[in-house]
Amino acid sequence: MVKPRIVIIENNLPHRAKIKTILSPIDADYLELSDSKDCLVVLCKMRPDLVLANLKDSSQDGVGLLTLLKKDPSFSDLPVILMGHGESQGKIAAAIDSGVFAYIDATEEEENLLSAVEKLFEKSAEHPAGIRILVVDDSSSVRLMLQKGLSQEGYRVQTAENGKIALKFLHNNRFDLILSDVYMPEMNGLELCETLHGDPLYSGIPFVVMSTENDAGNMKKMMQLGAAAFIIKPFNIEQLLMTLNKIFSYEFLLLLKENERLDGEQKLLLSGITSLIKALEARDEYTRGHSERVSLILSGLVRQLGGSQREIERAQIAGRLHDIGKIGISDNVLLKPGCLSEAEFNHIKTHPTIGASIIQTIPSIADILPVIISHHERFDGNGYPQGLKGLAIPLWARMTAVADTYDALTSDRPYRKGMEHDKALAIITEVAGGQLCPDTVRLFLECCKEGMAKGFNIQK
Repeated sequence: MVKPRIVIIENNLPHRAKIKTILSPIDADYLELSDSKDCLVVLCKMRPDLVLANLKDSSQDGVGLLTLLKKDPSFSDLPVILMGHGESQGKIAAAIDSGVFAYIDATEEEENLLSAVEKLFEKSAEHPAGIRILVVDDSSSVRLMLQKGLSQEGYRVQTAENGKIALKFLHNNRFDLILSDVYMPEMNGLELCETLHGDPLYSGIPFVVMSTENDAGNMKKMMQLGAAAFIIKPFNIEQLLMTLNKIFSYEFLLLLKENERLDGEQKLLLSGITSLIKALEARDEYTRGHSERVSLILSGLVRQLGGSQREIERAQIAGRLHDIGKIGISDNVLLKPGCLSEAEFNHIKTHPTIGASIIQTIPSIADILPVIISHHERFDGNGYPQGLKGLAIPLWARMTAVADTYDALTSDRPYRKGMEHDKALAIITEVAGGQLCPDTVRLFLECCKEGMAKGFNIQK
């Protein structure tokens, strides 16, 4: 049998590790997500048997996730177990009403989580609700044989007489694999494979081809169209099961490896860009460490707002890279100790746009673009480069402006010494509503007042 696939949606890494330890008696494949943002894309690719999600998710609460899944025919019967942290009875009742399989509080995980998951999989075995296979063949005897044999192994099977009927089923149902004959009336297997391959909604579903002939030409065509395997009739169920097990294991492994590859590439990329920032700041001893300090403040503000671990990490990256565009500013302007001329100031005002042009070529960090391009916008609309005003300025850009201003005020410059912490706070308070967003200034002052120097070391 194919190992069950479990997705864990939880932004707390130690908690994810604890869950996997509790469930270790179950031989399963796991995929871990820090939040439910864009999770439908992942779920479409891997087709899990169970989702374990934090009821208080960073992107949307667990009830919101459940509602989203239940609205989508592809996931309407996907079991979800929500993990809570002392939520109110009303919140728990809302989760149950939304169709959750089980709610388990963190204090009861070690006692109840394993038994709940085992109960779920036992129920699935009794009433096959696992992997869904669409069998497409014009032979009624073949359809009957495959439906009976695969159902006995725990698969849920739907059959269709030809490709045209199969497409109708696909419009209204989720399938994890398509097992299709080649030669059929109305729409043959080659036409079905080509149609599905050209549709992003279905192109990720593994397609297994069956044929009574060892047709090298059609085999090559269908493999080029993305068929996962080609099996020659007659075959027995054991042969087919071996093929299916290989396909599902391979598909899941590919997904895991792709996630690991992207994560590794992003780390290397950010390491290179961070080195570039350090080299940039090394040009001017007075701004050395500026980006790192802005990063600490920005991520601390996001943490104070209740951001997820992923959001805090993205804020750290945004803070480090907010001035990346200064790489395109001339030294005689960037390092000038005195006041800038109008032409020189216009030149330095181009650095947010230069930075955005660099970052937008890197898809993995494109979400920090608002910080890069808008951190010099002013709340009163007199900033640059776009002249945005008020709440039209992205929130993280408004936060970055506060962090940037604080560090500029408290850092030494060739023409003045850095200000004391209290004096800098007084100036920031004074410009709230003009230069800076009053809400983000208030958040910053709250952080200072509540001793958030532990979160970001702002006091010099």
